[in-house]
Amino acid sequence: MSRLHRATSVPAILLIVVVLASCGRPAAEPAAEDVPASAEPAEPAFTYTGANGPDAWGDLSPEYTACADGSAQSPIDLVDADDADLADIVFDYRAGDVELVDTGHTIQVNQPAGSSIQVEGDRYDLLQFHFHEPSEHTIDGEQFAGELHLVHRDEAGGLAVVAVLLREGASSAVLAPVFDALPAELDATAQVEGFDPSRVLPEQRTTYRYDGSLTTPPCTEGVSWFVLDTPIEVSAAQLAAFSGIIEANNRPLQARGDRDIAHDTSRG
Repeated sequence: MSRLHRATSVPAILLIVVVLASCGRPAAEPAAEDVPASAEPAEPAFTYTGANGPDAWGDLSPEYTACADGSAQSPIDLVDADDADLADIVFDYRAGDVELVDTGHTIQVNQPAGSSIQVEGDRYDLLQFHFHEPSEHTIDGEQFAGELHLVHRDEAGGLAVVAVLLREGASSAVLAPVFDALPAELDATAQVEGFDPSRVLPEQRTTYRYDGSLTTPPCTEGVSWFVLDTPIEVSAAQLAAFSGIIEANNRPLQARGDRDIAHDTSRG
């Protein structure tokens, strides 16, 4: 059964973030789906509907005030971007055994050490990825069937999230082992061997880039977002496998304010 109205406390999984959510519990960490597996749980439960839904997140805890009062929140509509020849993201993702966790807010796929990205010389280690359905970001008002967030952290604790938009279409052979193993009970886990996260990336890797926040409480700001502008396809059956466990888990669009959005015009 789906658990749209299930309120749960955030399980012990990630950041210091997409995020997505932190690994070590500094002052204000992100919720489950936006962090790594060693984070302590955040205290108050949050939901995507009802009394503890997005409009109330900022009132659930003093640690969550950024959800209501922040000036650089995510997600946003990616529109009126400035074209720019941006430095490539250098992906160094490696295959390994992964652990799937049902956090109650998403299915999170915890990564073994060794995968990373580099942007303009800065290295961020890949911690985990997780799903949102439908997509959280939109492009010029267009919403997609889903969105996958690859959450990274640098040595100083800075977070970078690479977002892959999901469009309904052909079945994804790459993600099939994940969708086939989705744990369907809160805190339940499953294992997938030899998963290669590089294969979830589209061939064209041009991006929208902006400064934002975690999309779950505590909505911590200072997150570097890299939203790939080319979606990958997943099937209706694969989307249904996820939504049968986790229903609509997208935060509504947030105000852009005076933030710049850069759109990479190079071909990565």
